[in-house]
Amino acid sequence: MRKVTLQDIADQLGLTKVSVSKALNGRPGISADTRRRVMETAERLGYRGKQKDLPQEVPLRYALIVPERFFLETNGLHTEVSYHLSKLCAHDGHQLYSLALSREQERALRLPEPLGRVLFDGIFLLGEVEGPYLRALCEKQAADLVAIDFAPERAPVDSVRVDNYDLGFRATRFLLEKGHRRIGFAGDVRQSSAVLDRYFGYLKALTLAGLPPRPTWQIEIRDDKANAPFAVPLPEEMPTAFVCQSDLIAYSLLEALRGAGKRVPQDVSLVGFDNAPLCAHTSPPLTTFEINRHDIAMAAYACMADRRRARGGRRVFLPCPFVERGSVADRAAS
Repeated sequence: MRKVTLQDIADQLGLTKVSVSKALNGRPGISADTRRRVMETAERLGYRGKQKDLPQEVPLRYALIVPERFFLETNGLHTEVSYHLSKLCAHDGHQLYSLALSREQERALRLPEPLGRVLFDGIFLLGEVEGPYLRALCEKQAADLVAIDFAPERAPVDSVRVDNYDLGFRATRFLLEKGHRRIGFAGDVRQSSAVLDRYFGYLKALTLAGLPPRPTWQIEIRDDKANAPFAVPLPEEMPTAFVCQSDLIAYSLLEALRGAGKRVPQDVSLVGFDNAPLCAHTSPPLTTFEINRHDIAMAAYACMADRRRARGGRRVFLPCPFVERGSVADRAAS
């Protein structure tokens, strides 16, 4: 049987032999769709290339785009995921360029340098970007894309995140099981779709319990403003518990409640998200959900590798263990 050549694949697809070689070797300048068609055709024809044709052996150039507003937050998620991704790339001999995206660049649909003049093999998007910017990025860079901490609805992008809707539901259901019926929400639903999903999960749990949400029990506060407990607007009529969008918000609320003469958890219970290091050292220690930054980076890196092998289209949800500590009172037992 005659050996299948690069030219055979090129003839099948109407491409040049150079383009086929670039696709098989994972080189830049080839769109994700073209790379997928080349890989599928090579497999169908039984192509057996040399060792150099294996894309996983080629040093690659990746970009990590992080909107500045997320780097400026203090919960550490984006910084830690960035660190773990850089370690994974370095281990495999790949390059990772970390690029901060300003709000001005995002609104003007401008790529941060050197994206405007250098082709990358893959791009990680760490933190939610606006739809028009994502579409512009797909048009200007023929690179594989993986979104982290959000999931674009209409874009050829893999995504890695936690199920924030389910987390909000589980946090609220836990408080309900502990006998709480007056439950508020602390956070800014406009900050990101992750926070909004947690809020919707909170609403679902209340609705299923037959409890209407109280607007006065929804405290609007962002992570980047949470280091000022004196600025937290506490309601006059206090609920018995709050679902907080993050551990940082929970800590800020805890301090604000203490300043107002309220005890946690005797008067007000708190549940956060992230399992940040501060959780175990507050008084009382915070009940929360573990969001493992290393696992997020590993899953994103694996998604990128799959896209390189023309096996993209994944939406990955990572599990988040519940960590019960001392910030929730059991009212059902009293």
